[in-house]
Amino acid sequence: MKQKLVRWKGEGIEYPALCGKVIRQVRFVNDEDYTALTIEFDDDTLFSFPFKASISLSRDPELSSLKGGNIVRWKKLKTRPVMRRLPRK
Repeated sequence: MKQKLVRWKGEGIEYPALCGKVIRQVRFVNDEDYTALTIEFDDDTLFSFPFKASISLSRDPELSSLKGGNIVRWKKLKTRPVMRRLPRK
């Protein structure tokens, strides 16, 4: 099954196919194989938002110096993309 990446700006997203449906139950499923928010409707249909975990850095990395167990100075580290080295022939 091919996954589709959905991106949108702050205006949100609508699902016209769900208009008028009556919600029977809302569940959050979180097990080792599947994480999703599921909405079950009275007409025996199910709508789900599958989640995929992703980790990102919220701040630039820092290098700190300690003195007596206290941080006395720190600086932000510069970053650069990893360059792949091609094998020599």
